[in-house]
Amino acid sequence: MASGIVTMAQLMLPKVPLLVSTTLAHYAYGPAKPSWSIRFSITLALLRAFIVHLNEVPVSQSQIMSRMTDEKAPVPEGAIATEAVVPKQHRQQAAEIMEKLLSLQGIDSTKLGWDWKNDPVATEPLLAEWTEANVKDDIYKEGRTILYLHGGGYFLGSIRTHRWATWHMACHAGAKVISLEYRLAPDSPFPAAVQDALSAYLYLLNPPADSGVVPVDPKNIVIMGDSAGGGLTYGTMLAIRDAGLPVPAGVIGWSPWLDLLHSMPSVLLNSGSDYLPAEGFTQGGQGSLKKIAKLAEAVEADYVMQHHPDLPEIQYYASNAVLDCTYVSPLVEKNLEGACPMLVITGDGEMLRDESIVFAKKNAHASPSLQLLIYDDMPHVFQMFDFLPSAGDAIQRSAEFIRKVTIGGEGVTKKSSYRVSVDGELRALEEDAVIGWEARVGKLGGGQEVLLQL
Repeated sequence: MASGIVTMAQLMLPKVPLLVSTTLAHYAYGPAKPSWSIRFSITLALLRAFIVHLNEVPVSQSQIMSRMTDEKAPVPEGAIATEAVVPKQHRQQAAEIMEKLLSLQGIDSTKLGWDWKNDPVATEPLLAEWTEANVKDDIYKEGRTILYLHGGGYFLGSIRTHRWATWHMACHAGAKVISLEYRLAPDSPFPAAVQDALSAYLYLLNPPADSGVVPVDPKNIVIMGDSAGGGLTYGTMLAIRDAGLPVPAGVIGWSPWLDLLHSMPSVLLNSGSDYLPAEGFTQGGQGSLKKIAKLAEAVEADYVMQHHPDLPEIQYYASNAVLDCTYVSPLVEKNLEGACPMLVITGDGEMLRDESIVFAKKNAHASPSLQLLIYDDMPHVFQMFDFLPSAGDAIQRSAEFIRKVTIGGEGVTKKSSYRVSVDGELRALEEDAVIGWEARVGKLGGGQEVLLQL
């Protein structure tokens, strides 16, 4: 007990000035968003300071720091967690599929910037974890399965850091959840994560006969993830569709990172009400929009800028040459025909907000159902703050979507875009929620015209 108090004191003491300044600002000038309590203002200030620090140190160090609590991450009370390994045969099958898909888009190892087919990390086991409720209630339905892909900018996070999410979804959706320890950048950048997620999907469809795992009907599988895991969810779903595989029953993205080109206005406009580093998770900030803007003055076209030799590598996850690949930035996908039902949930206060809005708007006429929910005042992946009413509401709506789209559910066919108040009330999204988005999509930083104004 005494040692725990000492440890807590050592961690909190350097943060005292931040706590004091945040408290003073909250009461003197008001919170960043009207509904934020002092508890939430302080929570986000501490989280922002930690994540900014992660973005300032070498990536290897930030990865170690982000997983400091892994060993102590408990299995939630009432849950059963079981280790699993995705067989090598499925990873090889996924590699063959990805090779064909990338070839169709004219993407080779040169554009990718690495020899992805000979990644030494791919020889290591692809680990996963099953999560389910210890006691099944009336909501639970045998066979209903969620493939969960954790967030963390494609270079942070793990199964254990996201047990809060897998347990919530197992409990509220009445499902078994399999979460995946997919390979992380920069050691294993794109397409490693998509290949691994595809491997897990193939494993669910056709597990080895001696594995003890029962094959899952794709109509009973929902793929979901948060942040980068949300972007990976949509990238994987598109790869599944393009490969001619049976698509899942549905996909869900919580604050999905759909645009690694950082083309939308909220990346800059919402930095004061979010905890992500200003201008996003780029490589130590070297690919920040203001730095890119300097290059915009010297080039003649947007395409030239994205592929200019003087442009630093912006993201850990993917080389500049493939940032506009549909499996990297699903926002650029022009045709969602053949996709499954989709639910996108984002916060109005977060930097990635506009990506979700535009993803819904540009695909408003596609035949698959696409539902968008934007929660007032909420920052990035607000579902993890379980003391917020909006977090509980979003989790319940996600669970309801899963029960509807899987076998035995009533299905979803309606397209909708709503804002959700802090009291859970719905109101229609305004038509001009993101002005001028058509000219920005697929262009680095939104294009030269935008960058030159920074």
